[in-house]
Order: sequence, then structure tokens, then C-alpha cells
Amino acid sequence: MPIDLFKSSSALTNDSIVLITLFVLFATYGLYFGKGRIISLLLAFYPAAFLFQNFPYTSKLLFLHGAQPEAFNKFLIFLLFLVPLDIIIGRFIFSESGYGGSFHFVRVAGLALIGVILTLVMIYSVVNLDAFYNFSPTLDSLFVPTNIFWWLIGPFFLMLFM
Repeated sequence: MPIDLFKSSSALTNDSIVLITLFVLFATYGLYFGKGRIISLLLAFYPAAFLFQNFPYTSKLLFLHGAQPEAFNKFLIFLLFLVPLDIIIGRFIFSESGYGGSFHFVRVAGLALIGVILTLVMIYSVVNLDAFYNFSPTLDSLFVPTNIFWWLIGPFFLMLFM
């Protein structure tokens, strides 16, 4: 059974809170560590998702059982692919952009938006986290399997302008 954050609120309000929280986390990460680190994290998502989906031992490495613990186990296995790939890719992104001031905040906000999109792609197509939180049908309809390709390719185009 998914956790309902605010029983008196609507599902759309709960989704908004979750999405804004994710956006703030990515924006804070981008502002604190810089553009290179957030870009390496976003780029590491793609090979991590591919490796996770093709990893043959996912069901054998589960050390906790039940809906929530199993989802948490799969999320940790995904992180075992994501973190090293982020470190490796981060070593190849050396310089910080020369832009400062308000444009820097716009750039970080755009990268945070890309982070939210990729997190939602991860939730809907890579690691099912419905045991922790189940998004509303409105958001579910945006991330149907036929649209996932566009949600994966879109961030590449957004990064061209960041």
C-alpha cells in the first residue's frame, strides 16, 4: 500500500509536493556542486538504467522481502550502477561555465528540471517505486511506455541550451 503523505489533500497536490521536492533537491545539488557534477549525474542515468535493466542478478540480490523493501533493494541496486558511472563521467567534465549571475540560476533550474524528468522516467520504467508513493493517474498518463522514449530524448535537447 503506497504511503499517502497528506490524507486530506488531493493526489495532484501530493504529486506537486513530491515534484517540487525533487526539483529543490536537484537544484540544491547543482548550486552546491556545480554544473559539471549535475550534468555528469544526468548523463550517468542513461547507462545506469541500461545496465540495471539488463542485470541478470537483480532478483537474486534482494535481501529484504515485501513490497516496500523489495522496491528499496532495487533502488539500491540502481544506485550501485549510477554512483560509479557518475564519478567516472564527472572526471571527464572539467570546467564550470563562465556564466554567472542570474543566468547561472536559470541554467541550474533547467538542469534540475531535467533531473526531475529523469527521476520520473526511472520511477516509471526502471525501478518501480509504487510501494513508496503512487503518482496520480494524470501523471501516470504522461509516462506511459509509448512516451518513455520521448521523455528520455527530451533532456538531451534541453541540455543543448543549458
